[in-house]
Amino acid sequence: MKVKDLYVKVTYYVGLSDVEVSEELYEALQHMAECGEINCNLVTLDKQIDTAIEWLGDNIQETDAHNWEYEITNMEDCEHEQGKTDD
Repeated sequence: MKVKDLYVKVTYYVGLSDVEVSEELYEALQHMAECGEINCNLVTLDKQIDTAIEWLGDNIQETDAHNWEYEITNMEDCEHEQGKTDD
């Protein structure tokens, strides 16, 4: 069998401890925390959010993750290329 399209939402959690950051970055991270969940594809012109997301992206690796969660949001099968007839 072949899957034509598979979309999976992957959520994981990372804990960072004793991290030294600048005052500007601290304020950016605090602002982001106050805003709640942020979709990185929809980042606005908010400079603090951009700063926080850039730092998080540079400092969090998937190998740091724990408590992984997977959710298949869409799955489409390929139809058989040969021998399939619609009656």
